[in-house]
Amino acid sequence: MKFEVNQNDFFKSIAITESIISTREIRSIISSIHLEAKDDILTLTSTDLEIGIKTRLAARVLEPGSIALPAKKLSQSIREFRAEKILFSITDDTKVSLTDAEGTSKAHITLVGTSSSEYPPLPTMNEKEFTAVPPELLIEMIRKTIYSVATEDQRFVFNGLFIKNIGNKVDFVATDGRRLSLIQRDFPSELPFQAGIIVPNKAIRELQKLLEASLKTKVGYNAAEKQIHFRIGQIDFISKLLDGQYPDYNMVIPKTLEHSVTIDKAYLESCLKQVSVMATEPSKQVKLSFQKDALTISASTPDIGEADDQLDIDYDGDEVLTSFNANYILDIIKVIRDEKLAFAFSNSGSPAVIKDQGDPEFTAVIMPMKV
Repeated sequence: MKFEVNQNDFFKSIAITESIISTREIRSIISSIHLEAKDDILTLTSTDLEIGIKTRLAARVLEPGSIALPAKKLSQSIREFRAEKILFSITDDTKVSLTDAEGTSKAHITLVGTSSSEYPPLPTMNEKEFTAVPPELLIEMIRKTIYSVATEDQRFVFNGLFIKNIGNKVDFVATDGRRLSLIQRDFPSELPFQAGIIVPNKAIRELQKLLEASLKTKVGYNAAEKQIHFRIGQIDFISKLLDGQYPDYNMVIPKTLEHSVTIDKAYLESCLKQVSVMATEPSKQVKLSFQKDALTISASTPDIGEADDQLDIDYDGDEVLTSFNANYILDIIKVIRDEKLAFAFSNSGSPAVIKDQGDPEFTAVIMPMKV
């Protein structure tokens, strides 16, 4: 195996594949990146056995071959290598030599790898099984829901993002049991998720990073293997899906609420940040008192202090005192694009529904805390 490759392009590809590798797996084959060179294409592959990434870049392949190299040391070596082009060659079965392909630098690095036969292969999909999707749609839908995904919930299905479509309408849903986010969009083509799939939290977050750097995206689905496969430019991203029955999210969203208040997003954000400084950790509980034409937000922690602030609002209902986690409201505010939001509720014990005035197909639900 022998090839020449641009140092900067090589390092960027390594960084992409290295991102899913766990630092706790330093002695395992999956702490390595698999490299294959042939037909003037260098292919890098990584996996944590749940997620897989494969990326391709141009290289001048002098001798085809493959090997697995420790990801961290390979990344550090290529990042610091002072050469525009790197000559990569295997000197024996598992030993690799890195030198300056143009001879300007005298640097020389040797890395010891592992036979490529020991590296777990990634599944493949036929090109005909992919459906083109606009990356900007995926980015927006992920951004507006991912903050509600649970991380280590015993209800395993909550640790992922639920995706379901009916025809060209696609729902992205996330909940951790205390809040829920739902967004629906029309896609230009129908996706194969009529039964619904659950994509793990880690996979969604890694996918989000890749999408933000790409202009072309295709998605494929292997129902038999319970895997989702994205092709993002020269990158293949594959993830196993979570198994289980996702709850009926439409049942969680209140159909009717007695009160709905329009609030300036920036002002509400400022008040919450100011008042929540005095909120008890880690609950970040703040009280919201709705009175005629006014909303008072307050928080206190014994032996620490208290804070309150008031917003002018158009409200003519009964006085209602309710309470929520300030961070949950702030997370929603971050993804609302309009200058105003609608805050709907019924009483002190009811959930609140927050809507983006500029996006009627986005809904956020947060559960109340004890006042």
